Amino acid sequence: MKSILQDKLSLECCIVQAPMAGGPTTAELVASVTAGGALGSFGFAYSTPEQIHTQCGAFRSLCKDMQLAPDCGWNANFFVFPEVASPSGSSVAAAVQHLEPLARRVDVDPDAMTHSSPVPDLHDQIEAALGYKPSLISFHLGIPPVDIIERIHAAGCYVALSATCLSEAQAVQLAGADFIVAQGFEAGGHRGIFDPSGDDEKLGISDLVEVLTESCGLPVIASGGIMNGRDIASIMRTGADAVQMGSAFLTVDECGSHEAYRSAIESIGERDTTLTPGFSGRPARGIRNLFIDTMDGVDAVLPFPLQNSLTGAMRKAATGSKDFELMSLWAGCNYALARNCSTAQLLQELRQETADAFAA
Repeated sequence: MKSILQDKLSLECCIVQAPMAGGPTTAELVASVTAGGALGSFGFAYSTPEQIHTQCGAFRSLCKDMQLAPDCGWNANFFVFPEVASPSGSSVAAAVQHLEPLARRVDVDPDAMTHSSPVPDLHDQIEAALGYKPSLISFHLGIPPVDIIERIHAAGCYVALSATCLSEAQAVQLAGADFIVAQGFEAGGHRGIFDPSGDDEKLGISDLVEVLTESCGLPVIASGGIMNGRDIASIMRTGADAVQMGSAFLTVDECGSHEAYRSAIESIGERDTTLTPGFSGRPARGIRNLFIDTMDGVDAVLPFPLQNSLTGAMRKAATGSKDFELMSLWAGCNYALARNCSTAQLLQELRQETADAFAA
């Protein structure tokens, strides 16, 4: 029996490839996931309209080469950025001071580090994506303005919003979304809690899905720590309509994750993951390394996304020198189970594993 997501988006399986912004999500990855019958997703959080046009154009060209249907479905994901006041000079100086020894490790001049990076206009981003007819547009870190949701629906697209607890999910439902992406505490990348300064219920994915399916009327897409068919079958039995998987795709051939990123996953797979605001100013789960340990407990962190801009040069230099101790290695808690294979092979294995788990 098909899930609601499969039925509405004409998918062969209930898997959504997570939208990983900042490089991992490539047109090749999204097209390969689409060809495999799942839902491919672009992470357009920081993308300009021009960058969105480039990526979507490449995706449509690849779909044509693969002889996929012209209207094949895909997902465009965006961040809901908060309004942030300009920090004081003393706040910036304190943030830079804590980063200085880390920056110098990769030959970055702390005095050259800047936090002034403009946030893309969400309306412009949405219009750029809509020109390529996505079947779903999803949002992370909050609820977008009502006119944006209305615009998406008017274009014939579905809307998905993320939630980490029941109160957020209820707000998502009231906002007019079609799906809830339930982000469990195990999930890699930015924690989707609406108010990062408030209390986080830290619900694991199984508990979160159970709560949401009992109390909300929207289909739930489960996200967090899901790496194989047994995980998929287990969370579907709990009531999820579909699953969203990110870390599982980090090491497939078509993923744009840097060589140093892949090497780190393979060589330090025994390290745990943890949440840190140190890289971006907002809690995000990544593989524990020197940067995270050094920034643990540090209060001098600029608000999101200013801290993300401030650490940008350092992170880029660390990636270039393959120093994974200073890289933002976003990953879910079960990242060590990621497989080195093609997207097609991963999806084939996941579908067989899921079928076997349901049959057991």
